Amino acid sequence: MKRILVILAACVLSLSAMGQEKDPLVRVGADLSADIFLPNSNPSVGLGVRARLGRPDQWVNLIGGVRYIYGRRLSGFQVPIILNVNYLRFDKVSAYVGGGYEFDFIGTYWGCIKLQGGAILGPHTDFRVFYKPYQGDLGVGFTYYF
Repeated sequence: MKRILVILAACVLSLSAMGQEKDPLVRVGADLSADIFLPNSNPSVGLGVRARLGRPDQWVNLIGGVRYIYGRRLSGFQVPIILNVNYLRFDKVSAYVGGGYEFDFIGTYWGCIKLQGGAILGPHTDFRVFYKPYQGDLGVGFTYYF
C-alpha cells in the first residue's frame, strides 16, 4: 500500500510540475529611455512597447517594438529591431551585447544602426546603454516585461 501511495504521490507531483509555466519564450513590456545627442547634449525622452523573443538563459534574443521619442532635436515614432547575444547566461540573469537597426518616421530621417549592451535581471527587468553612431546619440533604457 505504501508503494502505491508513493507512486501516486510522485505522479501527482510530476503532473502538477508539468502544469507550471516556465519563463515564456515571448515577453512584452513597457519601455522608457533617454537619448542624449552629442556634442550639444540635447536630451530626448522615449516611451514605448517592446517584445523580447527568447529567455535570459538562451544565447540570442530578438527585440522589436515601437517607441515615441520627444525632444528638441528629434521627436516622433521609432521602430527598433535588435539582436542581442547573451555572453553571460544564467537562469534569470544575463549580460548581453547587441546591434540592429532603428527605423523611424520623422521627416526625411529613415533611421540608423543601433549598438547596445545591458543586463536582463530576472524575467521582468532589462537595463541597457545604447549608441547610434550616425546620430551621435548616446542613451540609456529600461524595459519592464510583463
